[in-house]
This record gives sequence, C-alpha cells and structure tokens, in this order.
Amino acid sequence: MSDFPPPGTAVTTRGFREVCQVEGRTYFRKRGEQEWTEDTSNPEESKPPAENPHLYLYLVQEEQSPGEPNHWALFLADENEPEYGYVYQVTGDAQNMKYDPSADKINVVDTGLTSNIYCLAVVSEDQARAAKLVKWAAEQEPPPQAENRKSVTENCQGWTVRVIDRLVKEKIVMPQKLQVAKSLMQAV
Repeated sequence: MSDFPPPGTAVTTRGFREVCQVEGRTYFRKRGEQEWTEDTSNPEESKPPAENPHLYLYLVQEEQSPGEPNHWALFLADENEPEYGYVYQVTGDAQNMKYDPSADKINVVDTGLTSNIYCLAVVSEDQARAAKLVKWAAEQEPPPQAENRKSVTENCQGWTVRVIDRLVKEKIVMPQKLQVAKSLMQAV
C-alpha cells in the first residue's frame, strides 16, 4: 500500500494515530509509521478532533540501556494536542527516586517517552476534576526508596502501577487497564 491513501484523502490525527476514510472504510496507523490498518472496531475513533476535546491518560514507556527495564511515566494530554501534555513520573536511581512531574506541558515525543504508549483512560466529562485527580494521585504515592542497592524492590514501574491503582479507585481508570499495566511490568 505504498500509494495509500489515495491523493486528496483527508487524514486526521487522533491521539497518537492518523486516521482516514477510503470508500467508506476507516484506516489508521501510528503517527510516523508507513503501514495503514483497517479499523474494524469502534467507529468513534475516526471522528475528527472535537470542539470540546477529551483528555487522554497514557502509560508511556522509554527504552533504557540493554538489560535495563523500561522507564514508565503517566502522560495526560488533550486529544487536539496529543503530543503536548503533563508528565507524572519518578526519576533517578531505583534506590533513591524522586517525584519529577513536568511543571508545564511538554512534547512527549521529543522527550523519548514514546517507545510504547498505552491508553489508560479517555475522559470526556468533568475533565478539570480528572486532571486534578491524576495530579493528586501522583503526588500521594511516595517515590521508591531503599536502604541499599540490594534491598531495592521497586522502580518507576511499581510507582506508576500504584498511581494507576489510585486512579482505578477514583473511577478515572478501568480495573482492566490496571491489570494490563501489571502484566507489562519487568523485573527490577
């Protein structure tokens, strides 16, 4: 499909995907990728950006050095500006991590935090409350700490899962998404 979509086809951006319609069928691809896939799921995905955009909460991962577990963070963005938003994360050595959120909106693609992206929640109602809850949940969870290297039991992945668990309790994230995140965890 090298000449797909046909010239003149409207392509819209939805989150981290590009979407187009050809002959009544919807196709998508991850931004920056070449291959298009037919969307046989939810027709809502093909809608153009909304006037009252939804908030998207993502689990984003950054690949580390070979043999090191991926770095995890939460990313909250508006659907009309999917690459710009707030990052909630802990950083540093797993023995002495610190809470390190972004003070302003950042371009998550430029930071390298997009090796893997998983959508955790789409918030359409009461977005201000949801944004405050995400910030609050991240602030409540203490960063991983350990007395020495040998006693390290958790890294940024464990912290992120604890924040997601709080967001499940606040009904921002569905419990199934917490299970997916847990299944993606790598050994410390």
